[in-house]
Amino acid sequence: MGWVLGLFLLVAASALAEGLPKGPGVDLVYAKCQTCHDLQYLIDSKGVDRATWQAEIEAMKGYGLTLTPEEEKKILEYLATYMGPNPPPAAPAQASAPEKLDGGKLYAQDCAGCHQAQGQGVPGAFPPLAGNPALFNDDYPALVILFGLQGPIEVNGQKINGAMPPFGHLSDAEIAAIVNYLRQAWGNAKLAPKDLKPITPEHVAELRKQALTPAKVHERRK
Repeated sequence: MGWVLGLFLLVAASALAEGLPKGPGVDLVYAKCQTCHDLQYLIDSKGVDRATWQAEIEAMKGYGLTLTPEEEKKILEYLATYMGPNPPPAAPAQASAPEKLDGGKLYAQDCAGCHQAQGQGVPGAFPPLAGNPALFNDDYPALVILFGLQGPIEVNGQKINGAMPPFGHLSDAEIAAIVNYLRQAWGNAKLAPKDLKPITPEHVAELRKQALTPAKVHERRK
């Protein structure tokens, strides 16, 4: 499934990203659903029953949505529970000790659906991350995850003119873990400057304050 209709509403999608209720499966919903349309569609549909959500998932398959049986089960369970007619009350925020995050697992959950398991991308639709020198353009990869990307790019001779939706719903620690993973995976470490240091959650928090548009992120690409 390519970067298609709806992705030019990325600013609206970014604003709505914080509005989806937290719950098991929410990250999978972000990863799969906003690839083709902004999240206003889900917000507007909140309150429908399980059968209606199941029908919507089937309809989206007709437009190119690909899901494993396990992914479909998780997405349906999330939508029916948290976007259904009787959603549970929001759980109060609880302070907890920082956990060590696995960037590889986060990549598989939030990124591999488009960029593929080995970072090879999809020609003409999703750029490869394996062997991608832009991963080392200062803060650029973290900004892309935070705010999305819109505009033509070229990666190792492959030209792509599309967009990536924002994943600003991810925590600062999750984004840092993904960027650090990408810079090491699939032989990418060979491209890293010798003085490169891991990006920290604190630095991601500072970047988040910039509130860029996807087009502005594109201007940061070197």
